[in-house]
Amino acid sequence: MLATFGLILFFNETVRMIWGPESQPMPAPAFLDGSVEILPDAPYPVIRLAIILVGLAIGAGLFFLITRTKMGMLIRAGASNRAMVAALGVNIRLLYTLVFGLGAILAGFAGMMAGPIQSVQPGMGEPLLILAFVVIVIGGIGSIRGAVIASVLIGIVEVVGRSILPFAMTSFMGSDAAQTAGPAIASMLIYILMAAVLFFKPAGLFPAQSG
Repeated sequence: MLATFGLILFFNETVRMIWGPESQPMPAPAFLDGSVEILPDAPYPVIRLAIILVGLAIGAGLFFLITRTKMGMLIRAGASNRAMVAALGVNIRLLYTLVFGLGAILAGFAGMMAGPIQSVQPGMGEPLLILAFVVIVIGGIGSIRGAVIASVLIGIVEVVGRSILPFAMTSFMGSDAAQTAGPAIASMLIYILMAAVLFFKPAGLFPAQSG
């Protein structure tokens, strides 16, 4: 994972050197434009609601694939003992090539969904990739349930931290300083949470053996 992340940084910088770092706007499709009122007087963008629903659907599909299909059984077995699965006659290299291809498709699809919210630019996925590593570590490597729970937990910690910390910090510092320091400390809470989980449960909250 770390080697792959290093290659991503290298190729992103190469792209910036050749084509430049300029971002490109990506308008949302017409049917995803606008907002809906989930609560009275609280409009919510349709594109963000669609991202949440699509994310839940993909998560459910991956859970079914990993836990209820023969291919998922082979993937889990290969993750535990790749040599033994290959000795049983399974083309493990082809299997993991397909897994890599599926991951690449999902990554590209995620970029397409996030494009209307963020500007499309080289390296736009790097911050999310770091958060994905944190989710995997907290939830437990190989655990779909752990990834879902960890992602929700991280989202709650960051959002609550960004909402509450700036106001709490105004009691002992200026308003401008609190508005600057609060979000920064809220981002740090994610990694503090990861460190705490690793200290008490090095394998994550829901290791693959029990998740």
